[in-house]
Amino acid sequence: MEEWRGFDLTKRKRNILRAFNKQEIRKPEEFPIIVNTPCYFGFGNSDRPKEYWESPQVMIAFQEEAFESHLSKVDDDTIPYFMPWFGTGVLASAFGSDVIMASGKGDDPAIQGIIINEIKDIAGLKKIDPYNDGLMPKVLEFMEYAKTHSDLPIGLTDMNSPLSTATQLCGYENLFIWMYEEPEAVKDLLTIITESLIDWVKLQKEIIGEPLDSSNGLQGVWSPKGTGIWLSDDDIVSVGSKQYGEFIVPQYSKIFSAFGGGSLHFCGSGLHQADNILSIKDIKAVNNSPMGNFDVFGKFANKVGRGKLTIQIQDIAPEDIEGYYTKLFEKIDDLRGIMLATFVLDKVASNNTGGAVSVKRDPIGAANDIVRVVRKCVENKISNLSRSN
Repeated sequence: MEEWRGFDLTKRKRNILRAFNKQEIRKPEEFPIIVNTPCYFGFGNSDRPKEYWESPQVMIAFQEEAFESHLSKVDDDTIPYFMPWFGTGVLASAFGSDVIMASGKGDDPAIQGIIINEIKDIAGLKKIDPYNDGLMPKVLEFMEYAKTHSDLPIGLTDMNSPLSTATQLCGYENLFIWMYEEPEAVKDLLTIITESLIDWVKLQKEIIGEPLDSSNGLQGVWSPKGTGIWLSDDDIVSVGSKQYGEFIVPQYSKIFSAFGGGSLHFCGSGLHQADNILSIKDIKAVNNSPMGNFDVFGKFANKVGRGKLTIQIQDIAPEDIEGYYTKLFEKIDDLRGIMLATFVLDKVASNNTGGAVSVKRDPIGAANDIVRVVRKCVENKISNLSRSN
């Protein structure tokens, strides 16, 4: 898709491709900036009707109107797509986890409780049926409706990783203890989750007509050929590097290889996992929320970036836009492969120390401020790099 409702998308795609190809940034306008407004999820945003998660017509209309407003008012690199959003527990729900549906008051569908209390419970996990189990039939219903009632390309629902899904099913304490006491059972569990996830993604792509090795949208970002899936892996920060390398890397290599390459998201510091991340077969991008830890992010970006992987800087958009991004870009030594892919929430912003603050702001106004500030940061970085060379 090169245009949507009269909006030319070629420049936007060209900038995103530049980051995925790790090309040199010669001027600020070449640096890809994606500012998602309003967000497809409920957390931190203005109240939405419960029908947002019950009626595909309501969810699709909301996202269509949001993209029309954004593209007409913000000069960034956002490329529109429909996100069938049902929280981070879609896969866990198919295994039998209980779901609390969203109230519309700034929340999202969420998993409640664990279903694997003892190691023997792993053997009782059944093969999932996407047409009957958990939230999956609802996701497929919304995708099917979008195919015939919307001109938005359709993306994948949330891709909670096998690690994060395992913590939903078992709980943190059980899973991490079992990694030491019952390693083969944990590997069996992760294999079951991994194979189920691959089958689930293949079905979604078949329904929406999306290639295996590219995507209309992965966590807010259009992704070109060579990156067909993303994994949300926030629990990477809680696991030791030895355990991550033994239990997790082989599973993610299997997933990314099945879809021509993939993107790995996590919030916080993953510096201790940098070598593991680089060892994941067919990993193409890392989507990270630095959460104000500028020094750690700089070290991480310089370790896995510098022409190796594409790095998508996410974060909830900060309250202090100029101060936050100025400090962040000071820590980046090489702009190749770097892009910004942030979310502006209506009621919540990040601060400069990893926390969150309540705000009341106009998302479009904040988005334009982000574009202005980041382009200035990139301009300064280009100037400083050219002088140092």
